[in-house]
Amino acid sequence: MTRKIRVVITPQKLIKGESFPINDTVLNNDGVYFKKKDKETGEEKTFKMCEPLFVLETVQNIDDKDVYAVLCYKLHDKYQTIDIGLGQLVPNELIKLMSKGVDVPHEFVKIIATYLREQQKKAPYRVVFQQVGWHKSEDKQMVFRHHEMISNDPTMDAYNDHEGGGYYLEPKGDKEKWIQMTKEQVIGHTPLETILAIGFSSAIVGYLSHYYDDIDNLIFHLAGNSTQGKTTAALYAVSVFGFPSSKKKGLMKTWNGTNNAILNLLGGNFGIPLVLDELSMSKAKSLTDSLYVLASGQEKARLTDTIKQRKQGRWSLTIISTGEQSIFERTNQNPGLTIRTFEHANVQWTTSAENADAIREVIQNNFGHAGKEFVEYLFSQGLDIIESTWKSWQTRCEEAFQETVFRSRISKKYALVMAAADLANQALDLGLDTEEILQFLVDQEDAMVAKRDIGSKAWHKVIQLIIQHQSNFKREGFVTRPYDCWGKMFTQGSYVEVAFLKQVLEQQLKELGFDDPKIVLRDWKSKGWLVTESDRPSKRTQVFDKTEQEARKKVLGKKPPKKLEDTTFNLKVPKKALEGLVRNRSILDSENHLGLGQEE
Repeated sequence: MTRKIRVVITPQKLIKGESFPINDTVLNNDGVYFKKKDKETGEEKTFKMCEPLFVLETVQNIDDKDVYAVLCYKLHDKYQTIDIGLGQLVPNELIKLMSKGVDVPHEFVKIIATYLREQQKKAPYRVVFQQVGWHKSEDKQMVFRHHEMISNDPTMDAYNDHEGGGYYLEPKGDKEKWIQMTKEQVIGHTPLETILAIGFSSAIVGYLSHYYDDIDNLIFHLAGNSTQGKTTAALYAVSVFGFPSSKKKGLMKTWNGTNNAILNLLGGNFGIPLVLDELSMSKAKSLTDSLYVLASGQEKARLTDTIKQRKQGRWSLTIISTGEQSIFERTNQNPGLTIRTFEHANVQWTTSAENADAIREVIQNNFGHAGKEFVEYLFSQGLDIIESTWKSWQTRCEEAFQETVFRSRISKKYALVMAAADLANQALDLGLDTEEILQFLVDQEDAMVAKRDIGSKAWHKVIQLIIQHQSNFKREGFVTRPYDCWGKMFTQGSYVEVAFLKQVLEQQLKELGFDDPKIVLRDWKSKGWLVTESDRPSKRTQVFDKTEQEARKKVLGKKPPKKLEDTTFNLKVPKKALEGLVRNRSILDSENHLGLGQEE
């Protein structure tokens, strides 16, 4: 099959004196001329129709199949360009371009339209994409969209439209300078080696998501003060694949945007890592929903203005977040988030200010090469190497991490990072110490285990709450009438049974940041921290006597039932736990009435 011959016309060629015949017209630097034979004499006459005007190139976006033409025209002796749809190459639409300075005389508009359509067919044709990372070609083969298409088919020609899209991926500078800096400034410092592996992992995540439904996006949050090199580390990680900057469509974005803006940017990205910088810039009161959506890789279903289902954006990549505060301080404390978002708090990412400066100096002018070579290596070895390496590291991770109910899921995720480090060493001979990286991840995971224990977190906060608001509780054996009654305390040998009115405890848990009290209470019951009468976590307890029904009505917010018992959650609080939190001597004395602090 022979390729169609394209006629490349440029302003430079016209200025040098070249001319281009297109059927009955000729284009040169003076204008577009039309050749016409006189019907009576047969004499051929040539006359000028308009100033120079031609299609520089035709461009098709393979994501939405839209095609547009880059129209080049001369205005006041200078060539300019505008993008137009092919549907505008008709007389009625062409006339409208006069508002842009295009010379389209009304009497010649039909001939000019015919000329442009014929010339456009021979103009250079370019294919672009805006969605990046791993995608399937028309023949269902996996390709990787970087600054250009990477695949096993050398005839595939397509390029990243970083002007119309969201990513600047074209490699810049020298790959060897980036590798030399990595070996001098990074190798030997495990946190930086780890963040580099995290950067490479985005391509692993994007690829495997096409074959495994349970592959979530990887989200790493780097928390700590500004002297620890968080932002430098994050920029270094994304320099693997593209421009490490928040400017010119670089791979650093900020949390300062609406959820929809961030999600629109992610749509169609299956393998290019991104940074979301400075968590404090987020205006959202809670990040719970945002983190779940980011991790799931799919927008929530929405309707268009015409009540039709809007196409949901999808993505699969590695996201690196930075901020001084813990990201979990902005969530509902659900343990499910801690297996979807990994937080590395107070890690010294760079060894010194000089180390950070040396890294930034190189990556701002040398980037994008390592990711390209990494993906090309995967193609050269056969893409099956991605899955086999990942599965091998899953086994290693399961052996290394402590046994918890989440170990299997966590191992699958961390194995993505380890596989990336392993394959990056093979592709680029970087010398990453995979054993040290694994140990770093194990240490970080050990710190995360406690954060996933939502029951213990809530328990300690509620104990503090009880101490701070002791005056809100009635006490067995004492005549107390709290103005705002939360429940009642009973001494039970080695512990105090704190009967919390149901609606009061549920409200307090929500105010403490635990949006779903049922999860907390279920965990407390499984740990044996509640006094219950049945399979339910609640109990029936008489808090108010017959003379306190008005106070009872005020607390319950409704007319109380005839029975004197109310639904309560009864906490088994060890006396030592209460005693350890007491600060005020007068409070301690009142607690001793309950037997707190006494030896058994």
